[in-house]
Amino acid sequence: MRIVLVGNYNEKRAGANFYATVRKLTNGFVRNGHLVIPFSDRDVAREQGRFGVGRGGEGHVNRRLLELCENFRPDLLVLLHADKIRNDTVRKLRSMLPALRVATVNLDALFVAENVQRIRRQAEVADATFLTTAGDHLRQFVTPTHRVAFIPNPADRSIETLECFARDDQPFDFLCAIGTERTTPRRGQFMREIAARVPEARYAYYGLAERPYVYGSAYFEAIASARMGLNLNRADDHYLYSSDRFAQYAGNGLLVFVSRSTGYDEIFSDDEFAFYRDLDELTERLRYFLKNDGERQRVARNGHARYHALFSEVLVARFIEDAVFDRAPSGDYAWPTEIHSC
Repeated sequence: MRIVLVGNYNEKRAGANFYATVRKLTNGFVRNGHLVIPFSDRDVAREQGRFGVGRGGEGHVNRRLLELCENFRPDLLVLLHADKIRNDTVRKLRSMLPALRVATVNLDALFVAENVQRIRRQAEVADATFLTTAGDHLRQFVTPTHRVAFIPNPADRSIETLECFARDDQPFDFLCAIGTERTTPRRGQFMREIAARVPEARYAYYGLAERPYVYGSAYFEAIASARMGLNLNRADDHYLYSSDRFAQYAGNGLLVFVSRSTGYDEIFSDDEFAFYRDLDELTERLRYFLKNDGERQRVARNGHARYHALFSEVLVARFIEDAVFDRAPSGDYAWPTEIHSC
């Protein structure tokens, strides 16, 4: 199959986002035997901007996508946060290629109002949308011509190559890296409360006012410097929602602390991740693993193996293929596979 995958490959940062989900899904489709052309919409738009054209870059990127698809004639178009691509462009592609299937992939939270608007807009021209939230929240996006399904954040062994569980010489015990606490001060407060309750732990906190966030190789170096990590979402009241931080932490072998309210304890066990109900249980478990590093290594090793086995880039890409082409599931997927439709 021929696939065009449109997303933010972020050449502007010269490879700093090497662990982005768009790259993992590209790998997954290729490893499933398909020919994939990556198309970085923001970078192509930026080409035009270099010459002082300003917003003219949006017209440029849409013309380039049309030209690419006319030459390549893909069977599947995947739009992953491809905000520069207009709905009219997708309609023209469908007219040009009547057999074309269109999937959108959205990794952001449904409690962000502008993201809900983005999903609704793209639903007008897509066959299916894949979200990193599961459950009844997905039904709001169903239309007679558009279906919705859940996908987990994939891990990729060629990207998440660290094995933090195999080491006991890390300079930090507990990692939590967020973008910024300015927009979600609750997270910053929660991180500080942990440190106040368990002062004996060595903390690697990023995204707080006194310590900026990290990205690129510096982010992976931060992961490598720690034994355990906290997967702290902006909110945990949407079933199975998580940022891609979960895949990055688990895929690299940290012992990951995960709120039970996410629902991930229905897929994984306490023998694989450090699930907690509240701050009391979190700090209790943190103290336990600080005193029992062999147990930390064992549970982290289990979680690493299980996450890669159940949520690999190959399986997530294959599920997208199955769902968008209305095929029977080609694997025994561990996550909820309901395709929400009319």
